[in-house]
Amino acid sequence: MEKTTKALKTALRVLAAITDDRKPDPADVEELQRLAPLMGDTPLDDLASDVIQQALRRRARDKDGHGQ
Repeated sequence: MEKTTKALKTALRVLAAITDDRKPDPADVEELQRLAPLMGDTPLDDLASDVIQQALRRRARDKDGHGQ
């Protein structure tokens, strides 16, 4: 679950930066790209949203006991 939480926090930091018209931390952007490598040149807000959706699905699956 720690991996899921880290992914959520990273994506939320990126979205918060975009919302505040700031550049996201390059380390956070790099982490998002590592988490969703197939997303390629997707805009950062879409990339962050996708990572959040993946993390929430993983969390739900783990809660249901299907991730073991």
